[in-house]
Amino acid sequence: MTSPTTSVPPTMPGSHLRSEIAEQPARWRDLITLQRETLDAAADLIRDAAPELIVFAARGSSDHAAQYGQYLTHNLLRIPAMLATPATASTFGVTLSYPRSVMLAVSQSGESPDLLETVRSAQDAGVKVIAFTNNDASTLASLSQVHVPLTAGPELSVAATKTYTAELLALYLVISRAAGTEWAELDSDVDAVAAAGESTILASTTATSGLAKTLRDQQRILVVGRGYSMSSAKEGALKLMETNAIAASGWSVADATHGPLGQVIAGTPVIVLAASPGGLESVATFSGAAADLGAYLIVIGQHQLGALSTAPSRIPLPELDALNVPSELVPLIEILPMQLLALALALERGLNPDQPAGLNKVTRTR
Repeated sequence: MTSPTTSVPPTMPGSHLRSEIAEQPARWRDLITLQRETLDAAADLIRDAAPELIVFAARGSSDHAAQYGQYLTHNLLRIPAMLATPATASTFGVTLSYPRSVMLAVSQSGESPDLLETVRSAQDAGVKVIAFTNNDASTLASLSQVHVPLTAGPELSVAATKTYTAELLALYLVISRAAGTEWAELDSDVDAVAAAGESTILASTTATSGLAKTLRDQQRILVVGRGYSMSSAKEGALKLMETNAIAASGWSVADATHGPLGQVIAGTPVIVLAASPGGLESVATFSGAAADLGAYLIVIGQHQLGALSTAPSRIPLPELDALNVPSELVPLIEILPMQLLALALALERGLNPDQPAGLNKVTRTR
């Protein structure tokens, strides 16, 4: 299925972002087709190590993918997982003592200095490393025991789209294989989520274009989700922030109730990721509290529990259950309307989302 968004001339503002959003389902199919051997090698390393702990090392969009991987590790492997704090190695020069562990280092470029220092420090402590990058020739790829290429192809827009969803899928495939899931089931999962992704991109393009007109003058937006969806809530807020120079923040509804709800006043846009069944009741409860404060609720998803059913704006998604999309892969679908909204809103505001002011594609944090 081909999205109509791919016909935009490459010289127009946002053309790279538009085409990279549109090609994501095809890149998901490429990943499972072309990287099966490396995905299995990564899963074998995890199984052979029998780790007591999985450590994720990442920055930016990749850190959101790592938080998703943390949930996957808990739910599929039943072992603890933690997020590394790169400043421990790069700023404080501390090498940690780990229990029996494997590190999953996730990075689009594989070149962030503090991430590389974190990996070297872990290896000095005897931890084996699996790297996930979109650059086979990266320093991180060369440091790792197993490198899983994301197979996303060149990403020319500064804002990450297809590399983020490729990270989610790569983590899902590796952790699922480590948990013993057969390839036949995973092939079916990827077919289902790719088909749902194509439908979502087609259906959401018009909806997000109209919503961008409504949100044009807004200067702050809150995005919330729960469980697996938290990663794409944070990532969706980051896309809006990067491309539109607005104060957007993404949260788990559990955390948002403790403080970020305080940023909601009459008219504040609150985008609710409501496609995942996990934690849906708490999502609906938070949405009701935000609506009581006058929030302009925008619901992404088909569920309509409580306040979700009366939201003034909705971006519907395909019936994911009917398409056999597993709940673990719902964040790949939920992020697509957020990416399209970031694109449409930037263009509505006269900005070029391919080249946001002050940002670079590779961020070299030390």
